[in-house]
Amino acid sequence: MVPPIAAVIPCLFLRRRWQPHRRSKALRQALVKEDIDCVQGTLTYQDDSVERSLKYDGVGSHNGAALGGSMYSKKTVTITNGRGRSLDLDNDGFMLVQDTTEIIDFYNEMAICKQYYPACCKLVQKVTGASKVFAFYHTVRSHDSVAGARKRISKGFPVEKPAACVHVDYSEACAMRQVRTLTKAPHQWPDPRPLLGFQPLLSVAEAEEYIQGKKRWAIMNVWRNLSSEPVQRTPVTLCRGTSASLDDLITFRAQVGRYNSKEYYFSAHSKDHEWFYFPEAQRDEAIIIKNWDSAGEWFARKNCKETVPATFALHTAFEDPNTVPNAPFRESMEVRMVVLF
Repeated sequence: MVPPIAAVIPCLFLRRRWQPHRRSKALRQALVKEDIDCVQGTLTYQDDSVERSLKYDGVGSHNGAALGGSMYSKKTVTITNGRGRSLDLDNDGFMLVQDTTEIIDFYNEMAICKQYYPACCKLVQKVTGASKVFAFYHTVRSHDSVAGARKRISKGFPVEKPAACVHVDYSEACAMRQVRTLTKAPHQWPDPRPLLGFQPLLSVAEAEEYIQGKKRWAIMNVWRNLSSEPVQRTPVTLCRGTSASLDDLITFRAQVGRYNSKEYYFSAHSKDHEWFYFPEAQRDEAIIIKNWDSAGEWFARKNCKETVPATFALHTAFEDPNTVPNAPFRESMEVRMVVLF
C-alpha cells in the first residue's frame, strides 16, 4: 500500500543528471528510479468559483474559440515518483510498462495508423486481458521547432502542445458515444481515419451490449515518449483515480466544427488528490492511462457483475522543477483505444 502523499516526507529535489550515451540502459533506469522521491509542481485546475457538475452546463468552447465559463486556478501540489510502486489500472487508473516498440516515423500518419496502432492494441490486450482492442485516435505533442513536428505540420497534420490543465478525456456520455462511433466506417467518424479502412469495427448489436452494461468496456490511452532522449520538459502527471471525487468534476464541451462535439471532465483542486509521474520516461516505456471504465465504481450500471475502484485518472503536463536549462522539448504521443473485455 502506497502511503498518502502528505506522509511522504521529506521531498527530495536533487537528482543526479546523466548522459544517456555514456551509461548503459540498465544503469540509466536504476538511476531514474532511485534519484528522486517527489517534487513540488504547479498544476492548472478549475477555480472553486466554477460550478461543479457531471452534466454539461455551459463550460466549453465553440469552433476553436476561447474556453467560455471557465476560470483557471494554479495550485502547487506534491508529485511523487511512481517508479517502483504498485500502480495499476484497476486501482489507480494508470500504470507504467516496459514496451520496446518498432522504430517508426512517429510523425508520419501512415506509419502511425498502420504500424503503431496495432502495436498499441497488442500491448493493451496483453496487459489487460481484453478480448478486443480498437485504436481510433492519436495526438502528437511537441514543439514546432522540432524537425519532425515541422515536417508533420507542413503536411497538414496537427501537432499540439502538452496539455495544460487537469482533465480526463471523456465524460460518461462522450465515452458511450465513442463506442457507438465504431459502428460506423472509420472514414465516416467525426475524426475520420480512412487509413483504418472502410468497414465498421464493431456491430451495432455488440456495441449496445457493452454500453448497456452486460459486458465491461473501457477507453484507454497509450502515452509514449517519441524521442531517443528521456523526457525532461513538461512530463505528464497522473492523479490516482481513488483519490479524486465526483464532487471535484466539471463537465466541459469542446465544439469543433458544426457536428463534432466532445465532452471532457475538468477538475477543481482537492487536497486529497494524489499525483504521480514517471521521471525521464524512455521511448521503450509506455504509460497506459484509463480515461473511462464501465466497471469503475462511480458509474457502473447495476447489472455490472464486478466493479473496480478507479473509473479514470485525471492527468496533465507540468513543469518539472528539476529540468535543466536548454533541455530538449518533449516529443510524445497518445493513442486512444476502445477496450472490450
